[in-house]
Amino acid sequence: MLLDDPRAGAPPGPLGRIVQALAVAFALAGGAVLVAMTLATSASILGRWLFSRPLPGDYELAQLGTAVAVAAFLPYCALRGGHVLVDFLTARAPARLRAALDALGNLAIAAIGFLVAWRLSVGLADLRAAGETTMVLAIPTWWAYVPVAASFALLGVAALDRAVAMLRRALGAGA
Repeated sequence: MLLDDPRAGAPPGPLGRIVQALAVAFALAGGAVLVAMTLATSASILGRWLFSRPLPGDYELAQLGTAVAVAAFLPYCALRGGHVLVDFLTARAPARLRAALDALGNLAIAAIGFLVAWRLSVGLADLRAAGETTMVLAIPTWWAYVPVAASFALLGVAALDRAVAMLRRALGAGA
């Protein structure tokens, strides 16, 4: 269930509030990256149209920015229960069973989030050691891996937090 009020589904306790604050901050940062990408792309298009001079590296900026922005939105989505849910088999199931299945799903998302964060961190270290950069702007590619790996780690924490909340609901503590 996706709620309109971002505070309505705040996880209980100080850790839950920290996770929510971080998820909101990451989502806002992802939005800021999208705005910056939009401005850079618009400047490039205008430069190409008016002066036959696009912004150098506009494709590189769009690639890096898209990866960072999309990853930054994932923790908030997980915390709010906004991931795609196919419930045609469980639509008529009791609420506790649905909550237990949601807890299992969120545990899977947490495991995947932590796994991807770990592998991104390994890749980050390899890219940094190799000194790999983008072709036009010579931006070190590992720079983009830092916020993406952090986003996936936070995705794992947020999904784990949501799994605990769903498990409590399944056991009747959140009823």
